[in-house]
Amino acid sequence: MSATAPPDPPPDPPSDAKGELRALTEASRRAFSETADPAAYVERAASAATLREIEAWLDEAEGATSVGALVATPGLGKTMLLRVVEARLNRRSLAADTPAARPDALYLPYAGLAPTDLALWVYGLLGRARPRIESEREAVEALLALGDPKGAPFTLLLDDADSMPPETIAALTAGLAPESGSLRWLVAVNPDSKGSRLRAALHALAPREFAYRERLDLAETGAYLRTRMRWAGFPDALLERVDEDEIQRIFALSNGLPRAIHAIAADRFDAMAAVGGTEALGEKRRREDWMGRPIDFDLEG
Repeated sequence: MSATAPPDPPPDPPSDAKGELRALTEASRRAFSETADPAAYVERAASAATLREIEAWLDEAEGATSVGALVATPGLGKTMLLRVVEARLNRRSLAADTPAARPDALYLPYAGLAPTDLALWVYGLLGRARPRIESEREAVEALLALGDPKGAPFTLLLDDADSMPPETIAALTAGLAPESGSLRWLVAVNPDSKGSRLRAALHALAPREFAYRERLDLAETGAYLRTRMRWAGFPDALLERVDEDEIQRIFALSNGLPRAIHAIAADRFDAMAAVGGTEALGEKRRREDWMGRPIDFDLEG
């Protein structure tokens, strides 16, 4: 039996085409990376409404709870919302452009640290002098000292907050006042059993909850994809090739989740660059079973 010879590789594109393909690859990585850059935030009705609720809570003075919980479907963009809140708070606080101006908010990608390590990490990220901490109580006091009791409180935004260890939860519930003072926490959790346990553990602080679970519809998927592509610098000719049929296919596979939209779009544009041109979009479309089961990152239940 004779072995089947492998197909010949595609010919190298000319040098000017290589530059275009390199630009396409870079634009795809920029548009569809997992990094949540607030400059790339694409507003829609559900995200705008959630941000308004969060900002109204942060603007409250006396009587506002010190802890908020963003409960969001996995893959929907809770990290992006946290980064947008951070950017808006710091844009406002640094607008004075004086030597005394300093950030009023800090995003943390995870919360799985003991109280002392958490406090030291925060101070290090802010570039502030390392505090002397010899107990969990002093760790919480160091965090409380980040804000100005007579001015705007400091806001910590904790992603994947259900990774917080029991000793940190206990230290926070013991050291924080239920009503806002110099420090506020906005924690992001999934609507699953782990997130429910954390919210129950923080019950003494009466956390304000903000639900963000509405997936993108077909029109929002198209607007999201094209806006990200424009922001990343995709050429107009390629934007025109992403037609309504293409949007329908991406919507069907992604189930309206931005994380899945990123994965699908990145795969398609990477394949396009690999074979050397935009004609790969149609070729890949013909090869794939587009009506398969949508990608679903939802962990509810």
